[in-house]
Amino acid sequence: MQFPPDWPPEPGALRPSPFPHPVLHALHGLARVLLFPAYWTLDQLLGCWAPMARPSSLKWLSAAARAGAALLLLLLVGLPLALPGLLLWLLLQAWRRPFCYQPPPQCWAPPAPWRPPAEPARCFSFLSANLCLLPDGLARFSNLQHSQRRAEAVGSVLLTGLRPSRYGTTGCSPPPPGAPCGVLIAAVPAGLDFVCLQEVFDLRAAHRLVSRLAPNLGPVLYDVGTYGLQPGPQLKLLGSGLMLASRYPLLRAAFRSFPNARREDALASKGLLSAQAQLGILDGRPIVGFLHCTHLHAPSEDGPLRCKQLTLLLDWAEQFEAESCQSDEAVAFSVLLGDLNFDNCSLDHAQEQEHQLFSRFQDPCRLGTRREQPWALGTLLSTSTLHHSVACSPEMLRR
Repeated sequence: MQFPPDWPPEPGALRPSPFPHPVLHALHGLARVLLFPAYWTLDQLLGCWAPMARPSSLKWLSAAARAGAALLLLLLVGLPLALPGLLLWLLLQAWRRPFCYQPPPQCWAPPAPWRPPAEPARCFSFLSANLCLLPDGLARFSNLQHSQRRAEAVGSVLLTGLRPSRYGTTGCSPPPPGAPCGVLIAAVPAGLDFVCLQEVFDLRAAHRLVSRLAPNLGPVLYDVGTYGLQPGPQLKLLGSGLMLASRYPLLRAAFRSFPNARREDALASKGLLSAQAQLGILDGRPIVGFLHCTHLHAPSEDGPLRCKQLTLLLDWAEQFEAESCQSDEAVAFSVLLGDLNFDNCSLDHAQEQEHQLFSRFQDPCRLGTRREQPWALGTLLSTSTLHHSVACSPEMLRR
């Protein structure tokens, strides 16, 4: 397919390295190498404490004690390397941009540019998913170990969603009369254009996902977050866990971190990732779309803190769009994706349900406060029923 000479556009200010100079990038890599032995050992030790079914035989207890002693010895060996590595890592965060950008390969072929009025309408497909790709030791507390293997499996599943939909290039077709406006399906939809993932905290798992998505989908933003010592003061050892992949060229991106995180979110740099993508050309003017990805505070009892985060992300989204949009650009959409950590039914979340967010963004599953579409399906985590035949199958959940 022949594309116009100005398609795809250059990514503007986006560069692959999060550091302004190659020397800083190399030093950051060295710091991670120094930290890795102690990090890996601590991760394995933490996994030993995760609740799981274990035999209570004396032989097993003896093997576990020997493994624990070996890990403690490895930790002591790794500490002399980890301490200078940690100091170097903390120092370098002052120069680090809060995300990495993986450009697509040279052979990448983006979708044909949208060109109204020859093509009056085009539909876009968005996917948001929380993957719980934590470091393996932490992931075991959620009964989800083997983060890197799961990342490979998730990448394979997402690639099945990149095939063209049955409507062709745009995947756009009006529903037949009387058909519901929403339909639940048990598989990843075809023709994905934008993928927003949450809880991709493990960097090795993130790199596996990026290696699958970038060649087959397009540009990817990953390793998102502000690390190290932050105002407060706060120490951030985990990123935001956000990842954004796009079939369309990305022009600009920015990340802002939420202040005042606490409890299990205190060490994570959750916030708002905003990106601008070019979708097409209208009378020589770029057609752009804005994507905002987030993951709000997790503890269910902290509703007022989530409301503050909602207010912040609305202000940040508006600010990013005002700073990014040029006078000659036509805006096609502004979409918010992610995990808000509250539902539209529970009385415990009444404050969040009535937030002004829902007057700025339209939730396709929501009819109003505590009123959902008839086809919408919510789930409640109940550890006692995780292995129930209905809960462990997407097809059964859909029914």
